[in-house]
Amino acid sequence: MEEKPPRLQPLTPQEDRLLLEKVEIWHRRQQRIKIISASAIIIILSIGSTIGYNAVIKPDVYFAQSGLENVLLSDGSRVTLSKGAKLTVEKSFPSNTREVLLEGDAVFNVAKSKVHPFIVHGKGYETKVLGTIFKVSQSGKTFKVDLFEGKVLVYKTGRPKDPVPLAPKQTFTNYGISGATSVSETEDKSATVSKDKSASLTFNECPINDAVQVIEKTYGIKVQYSTELKNTKITITVPNATADAFIQTLGIQLNLNTRQSNDSTFELEK
Repeated sequence: MEEKPPRLQPLTPQEDRLLLEKVEIWHRRQQRIKIISASAIIIILSIGSTIGYNAVIKPDVYFAQSGLENVLLSDGSRVTLSKGAKLTVEKSFPSNTREVLLEGDAVFNVAKSKVHPFIVHGKGYETKVLGTIFKVSQSGKTFKVDLFEGKVLVYKTGRPKDPVPLAPKQTFTNYGISGATSVSETEDKSATVSKDKSASLTFNECPINDAVQVIEKTYGIKVQYSTELKNTKITITVPNATADAFIQTLGIQLNLNTRQSNDSTFELEK
């Protein structure tokens, strides 16, 4: 069956202005996207109309309004947008670095290139790959990446030197907590949660109540702690640990006693 070309979402004049502002902020923040040539900018300023903007600067915007939307990019990469998701692609794509801006959820099947990284700019996080299949999910403050094939690097916006690598069938998520990251085996919804599940957790000056939420969601356990600890902040990284191993390591760092009252409940106490 012949593949239909992706649909470009028409924008209102107001959306045009908002999009231009967003793209300008994106350019300044990333400082890696190819800068529009000086001659093109001069032409646009001299023309003073939307014609030059549409032809030279205005990105292509794809919007999944009523359901899944399949997008075929010029480098051969395929993107499946979930309902309500929006993908913004620069006119300069693909360049030395293939970069797109994603709002909402999407599955990416990225064409392989060893010299042209593909970067998905999300809400507060970026996902960098050379060629692979992965899904980015965003809801509120929650950012999540499920890796199906290949390898990806996930890092906070503006901090590419502190990446979190993922292997196939691993999931990265912050569970909506800015100071936390969780990397674990991609959830099999048909399987029950195992107390021996391994995960890598990182907390950076994270309040204990937020950290406990991440720990509980990652391992499917319950963590109880004294109200005396409510102002405690956690900074810790523990790779590939079970729930029991992580709780014990956390207890040692915080000089707390740990106790497991049953298979799924752990206690932290002074």
